[in-house]
Amino acid sequence: MARLDVLRSQLPEVKVLQMQADGHAMWVTWTGALNAVVLQTLEDYGGVKMAEGADQALWFFFTPDIFLAAARLESWARFNQLALIMQIFPVRFKVGRLGEQALIFDESLWQQEISSPEDFQVWIHPSASGLAGGMPGINLEAKQPYLGMSSIDWLAMTADSRLPYQSSFGWFALLHPVGNPLDKTFQAGWRDFFGHIETVLQRNKFRFTVHNFFLMFPLDGMRQLKSWCRDFLSLVNRIKEEKPEHYWPCVLTVIDRKGMPFNEDLPKKTGVDWDQLAPDHPCLSMRNALMLGDEFTFHEVRFAKIRHNPDDWTTITLKGDDDETRGSLPHLVPGTLVLGENAPCFYCGHRGHTPDKCPTRTMELFDLSLWRQVALLDSSDMVHAVQQIDKTLTEADDVGFRQLLTDPAPTGLMLRAFYDINWIGQLRNATFFWRARDKDFRKALATVTVEDNSLIWPALHEFCLNPSEDAEKELYTLSIRFPKDSRITSLRGFVALESGDIAKAAAFWKDAEMFSTQPVAQAWHVYLQARAAEIQGKLPLAISTYEHVYRLCPSWTTVEYRRLVCAVKSGFAEQAMPAFLALMERDSNYFNRMLIDPELERGHLQILRVMHQLWTSTASTAKEETTRLERMKDELASWFLPDNPYSTQASERIQKLLQLSTISNYVTFQALLRGRGQIEKDLQTHVHNESRNFKAQFKALTARLQKIQEEAAWFPFPRALVEFNKSYSQCAANMTWASGANFNLPEPFRKAQELIHKEKDRITQLEKRMRFLRIVRDSTLFVLSMLESFFWIELAGVILIFALLPLILMYGDKAGLGATVKLLSTQRWPIQKALFFVISVVALGSAGLRTVLSFESIRDKILAKAKEAAMKQSSARREAQQQLQQQRAARKKEAAK
Repeated sequence: MARLDVLRSQLPEVKVLQMQADGHAMWVTWTGALNAVVLQTLEDYGGVKMAEGADQALWFFFTPDIFLAAARLESWARFNQLALIMQIFPVRFKVGRLGEQALIFDESLWQQEISSPEDFQVWIHPSASGLAGGMPGINLEAKQPYLGMSSIDWLAMTADSRLPYQSSFGWFALLHPVGNPLDKTFQAGWRDFFGHIETVLQRNKFRFTVHNFFLMFPLDGMRQLKSWCRDFLSLVNRIKEEKPEHYWPCVLTVIDRKGMPFNEDLPKKTGVDWDQLAPDHPCLSMRNALMLGDEFTFHEVRFAKIRHNPDDWTTITLKGDDDETRGSLPHLVPGTLVLGENAPCFYCGHRGHTPDKCPTRTMELFDLSLWRQVALLDSSDMVHAVQQIDKTLTEADDVGFRQLLTDPAPTGLMLRAFYDINWIGQLRNATFFWRARDKDFRKALATVTVEDNSLIWPALHEFCLNPSEDAEKELYTLSIRFPKDSRITSLRGFVALESGDIAKAAAFWKDAEMFSTQPVAQAWHVYLQARAAEIQGKLPLAISTYEHVYRLCPSWTTVEYRRLVCAVKSGFAEQAMPAFLALMERDSNYFNRMLIDPELERGHLQILRVMHQLWTSTASTAKEETTRLERMKDELASWFLPDNPYSTQASERIQKLLQLSTISNYVTFQALLRGRGQIEKDLQTHVHNESRNFKAQFKALTARLQKIQEEAAWFPFPRALVEFNKSYSQCAANMTWASGANFNLPEPFRKAQELIHKEKDRITQLEKRMRFLRIVRDSTLFVLSMLESFFWIELAGVILIFALLPLILMYGDKAGLGATVKLLSTQRWPIQKALFFVISVVALGSAGLRTVLSFESIRDKILAKAKEAAMKQSSARREAQQQLQQQRAARKKEAAK
């Protein structure tokens, strides 16, 4: 039992409509295995398979060929066993922005069910009877409907088997190489590439003709159309990969015949703008693209003027030929903003208005932060903003548009970005370039002069607000008074532009270039001439002129961007992509600019394909960088102490980058990549510098500790150094660790931060205590030295007294000292006591004086002896350790033997 409602789940919901058309659906049910003839016939007659089950399928047909297909199969079934039922009814076909397809028809038809058919039957909905009944050989008859079919007046179809029922499909394929036919590179490239195309044409037996570099040939039937599209796309891919020197970009369109004769005038009759077609991909109507089947994928052509129509132009690619990228990048060009009947606007490139109506005329001066703000928008927010712009522009009036243009929300931001792409060539910025004094854009911002008393300023402001036909007359009068004023001539160029005479505008800007005294003004007027050539379609001239501007002002990357846009407009999108990528390396904001630039429409497919690859790889790398940032944030704690200023600053930088990682935007991806790398580089530099600093500080601390040790080692009172030695030992152990530590590793680096301040304080305390101990030591040595001197002087004085007094008593009379002898005889002990006191005072004074004069030499001599003894003791200890180590080594060798 086949139920049509079972197939409903295979049809997706169309959220954003791209195309809709009325046609007919065919519900096919069968018994057993479906004959391949049925499938091939439905495809040959333009059927689009919508859904398929085990014993049923749902097809859609744009044209009445659905009845021819049914008649052809009905005739074939008369001579071949075919258990199959076809039911044909009118439906509405819808295609979404992402290629999703759906059918809309009555709910009663969805509820049908048919048991296994036993023979071949075709049932026609009464609404389609008029169309089917009018075809030759097709007869309709009212019969009792099959069990389970909807209760309406179904008509059974029979066909005259004598008629061929051939499909009405037929097309002309036209191929044209891009470039200048007079260029030698073009001639060589086209000749080589045509040789490969000719091989494909001969293999398919297509009869073709070449006229005025147009290759033309007819395509009869769906099979030939599929074969040619498949072979051409495969050829282009193969040549690009295997023989890129034989490749030349060509545009290809496939048009319905519609009774047109096949002759040399065919390119003129197609109405196709060959300068707008994208190279390398067949361009055909959406109806024909859908009929090609699942082997191909169609891509919307944004310059189409008709919306939601099956005749809209599309380009096709082979399924699997990087077509999985389709729809991955956001569609960021609002159709209501850029589509129109006008030529591209000089100021913004949009077709919906003329230059004199361009919104940029009254916008504020360029905003340097605009693209940085766009870079902070998530891709989903950008898509939503573009949808809101489309909706607002459809519903709002001019006042609403102006309000949207100044809205700080993402919608207004994106709208301003659309108009900022060609900011250099816009009238609103004329005042800047007239006053700038430096060729470098950034430096020019700081060197802009103030407006002088010239009458050009009120004329400029008046023209921006109220353009009138009298503006040229007023400016002409001013030019007579001030013939060498470049600003007047420049403004006359804009007046001519907005009056529709762009050639005259370019001539004025040429004169203004000669009159300009500042290099930046000269370069700007050359840029305006290049833009004028670009708008007029003189792309080679525009490219060479942009190159001249870029040589004058290399910092104006916008000029290089416009040159590449001209290359895309010329049909060389793939050739321009390496330069685009290089430009994005310099400024990643150009990625967003390329996404929303309507003037890249000719190379939209090729550009988005490369940009998607770039987006995918960058997004993947950014995801890895986010993981590294999270890890780096945790690693900072292993490198630095909690209150470390550098760690705090690095943590803040990491946190900002992690916030950027939540935004799906190519510019933020690049900022994340560069930021993470810069943080890591800064961290390595900081660790390296700090490691060197730690080494130097620990070396200085070790030297200070060595001095302390030298002084403390000879202190005469060891018991007074218990606490001192404990602090010293701890400090010495840390200094020993620091001397062999690798500070380029997290743990030693972090430990060094803890020790460096602790040991500085400890050594400072040791030095303070050492000063006190030095005073005690020196005082002790001084007292001992003075006592020693006092002792020997006193001893000498005492010996002298005991030796001299008896001698005086014995020999004083003979020496004429009778009075002295008499005095000593009667007052010996008092005199002796007095002499003892005098000698003691003299001894004490002499000892003090001697000690003061010789204390340093005495101290140094004592310390030197102590140091020498300590060195001998240390040397003996090392020798003992070496002997012990040698003995252990000898024992190990013996044990090993």
